[in-house]
Amino acid sequence: MARFDDLPADQKAVLQLVLRQGRTYGEIAGLLKISEAAVQNRALTALDAIGPASAELDDDRQDEIGDYLLGQQSASERAATRELLEDDQPGRDWARGVATELRTAGVAGDDTLPEIPTDPAEVDEAFDALHARRAARADQARSSRLGGILIIVAVLLVVVGGVLVLTGVIGGSDDDNGSKSAATQTQTSTAATTASVEQQINLTPPSGAKKPLGVANVVSPAGHRARAVVGQDLPASGHYVLWVRSGSKSKFLGFFPPVTGSGANKGRLQGLVAAPSDLASYREMLVTREASSTPKQPTTIILKGSIGG
Repeated sequence: MARFDDLPADQKAVLQLVLRQGRTYGEIAGLLKISEAAVQNRALTALDAIGPASAELDDDRQDEIGDYLLGQQSASERAATRELLEDDQPGRDWARGVATELRTAGVAGDDTLPEIPTDPAEVDEAFDALHARRAARADQARSSRLGGILIIVAVLLVVVGGVLVLTGVIGGSDDDNGSKSAATQTQTSTAATTASVEQQINLTPPSGAKKPLGVANVVSPAGHRARAVVGQDLPASGHYVLWVRSGSKSKFLGFFPPVTGSGANKGRLQGLVAAPSDLASYREMLVTREASSTPKQPTTIILKGSIGG
């Protein structure tokens, strides 16, 4: 298989006249003062040189496809050749090889050469490959987002000291709907320490969307059980609240620090809160976005995950 630039000058000239100027074999014969058969022979010999070798394609069939590619057939001949190509895999492969070299050499553009038919099985295979690539990219993106969240969790757990954590509401009784008084308090850890992870809960949108995503870990810093929660890709608006819930029974655990809309922590949610003593009695963990600073029960659920598997 040769390159177009390696062809003899007379063969290159014929192909350029055909493909760049739209000349017919007869018109070129008149210009060069040679027979039309001689022009055709130069054109088809050139295509044979730059096309891939095919033991399954005979010379007559190859010449017919060559004339088709160069636009040198009548309307009925073009229709017949195209129909034959639909069932001729070796012919399609050869035609595509020739077309690729002509385009690479700049002799023909996408609108210069005729369409090369595609077998239905090839279309199915191409779409299957496309879907597989898209699924692989989606899986990779999900893994990357989850990996980023876990890295944030690891940083949060290694050094707890000085981290602003969930703000709880205190001073009132704790009923089944999480109703509390309006007084607030910020819980912080004063000692840097490492924390062991007892349990991990993956937090995902109730709608099944790909983002935002979050992770909640039950950890034991300095022997005290706590919940470390991290999320990403959250909108920077509203009050984000952590809850646990079982059926109609819900418990407020606290507010998260505000989510920012810019900078290194754009869209990031993170906090640490003491795990309630009755945690085992709840089935779900929720992150909600509330319009009120004193919510009585969960409203807009952003993330949720099952407690205890």
